[in-house]
Amino acid sequence: MPQRLNLHIDEAGTQDLTEGMYLVAVVLHDHSHDIEGPIRAYEDRLKLAGLPDIPFHGKDLLHGHEAYENISVGDRKRLLTQFARLARSLPVTFFVLSYDEHETHDRAELEARIRRDLASLIFDHLSYFQQFDTVSVYYDDGQQALSTALHAALEFVLANNVAVFRDADHATRRLLQLADYICTIERTGLAYDAGRQTRTQERFFGNRRNLMQSYVKQLNHMRFDR
Repeated sequence: MPQRLNLHIDEAGTQDLTEGMYLVAVVLHDHSHDIEGPIRAYEDRLKLAGLPDIPFHGKDLLHGHEAYENISVGDRKRLLTQFARLARSLPVTFFVLSYDEHETHDRAELEARIRRDLASLIFDHLSYFQQFDTVSVYYDDGQQALSTALHAALEFVLANNVAVFRDADHATRRLLQLADYICTIERTGLAYDAGRQTRTQERFFGNRRNLMQSYVKQLNHMRFDR
């Protein structure tokens, strides 16, 4: 039976680094591993708790924007907790590429670094990637620097007929939402490490100890390159 690896990708920040940093989260899912069971359990828990099934979007959840506009802070906290529980139950791994304004100065440099870092990571784990007949890539092409770097790196390292780029609908694909969640937690962790956490982040994550114990530590066991 053909083996397929799914890559679900999201980013945090802007490609011109005006927000000071840029993160790329890549969720790896062996297609033979069931994710429907954990997803159904998550959806059932939302119903039992009387919470709306809103596609996870970290920035909007924290600030009460878009679909979260009429959701109370208390319920948004509960939604965050429920999605964190889903994340822990999914049979996936992930890695994050991180760039800051002090080391990466413009879009062209960002694109080159992502391409280099992604290709290097795949080369370092080439035997893992080569066990799959197809690598399906889900990214919404939101930022051109990342889109270009993804195509260049994957097509350079893997055979041209292995990497397949597919349409990515954030609203329906839970693993894209997971990549968003990982970006949210990673970005929050960096803010706390630098002592630059916002009041909004403190409202949802508490102090640094709580962030590490309740969110970061629980993601660490899922890291691809640990």
